[in-house]
Amino acid sequence: MNIDSEFRGKYCDDWETHKDDSLWREFWALWEIKKKWNWSDWFYKRIDKVDNEIVAPECWSLFGGEGFMKLCFWIASLYSLHEGLTKTLDPIDLPKNQKIDPKKVFKNLPQDIIDFPAFKGSPFKDFRNAIFHCQWTPTLPQLRLDQSTTNQLDNLHQRIGQWVNQEFKCSYKEFEKYYLTPPVWIYTNNGEEFMPNLF
Repeated sequence: MNIDSEFRGKYCDDWETHKDDSLWREFWALWEIKKKWNWSDWFYKRIDKVDNEIVAPECWSLFGGEGFMKLCFWIASLYSLHEGLTKTLDPIDLPKNQKIDPKKVFKNLPQDIIDFPAFKGSPFKDFRNAIFHCQWTPTLPQLRLDQSTTNQLDNLHQRIGQWVNQEFKCSYKEFEKYYLTPPVWIYTNNGEEFMPNLF
């Protein structure tokens, strides 16, 4: 830690202690987003692709098997990630007057990520809901995403990943100036991510 900086506390302090510090709030919000990005990316790296293009859900049958499961969980986790970046990071039971719009924390989030999907009637949210909510009838109609939409999701995944990894690294550098952090916690001395598989 830079001893000339204004000491504000330790990285392991209770979140409530520093929640009004915008740097603290930004860092931990990005920590959560980065974690969710890693989960989404884990599925992304394992889904079926042909000529480097993701196989769209419409190509799967009623019994899609493991390949379809990975695709579904990737899209569902990508939606949750996008929702956290653009709509809410607050618990559902938090009073409305205490909620903070994520855009106030992620001030330079690219507009194309904020605006996704750019077309009405996108099944992106319905697809996520169909994955995580059991219901009386088959969810097949909600699981139909064509190749064009799937390609747009692929592009969104890449854009979010680039932004999250860059922003998190910058935020951490600023965070460790003011909050006491372990010597090797997230990044090594040469700036490489330390044990990303455990994040």
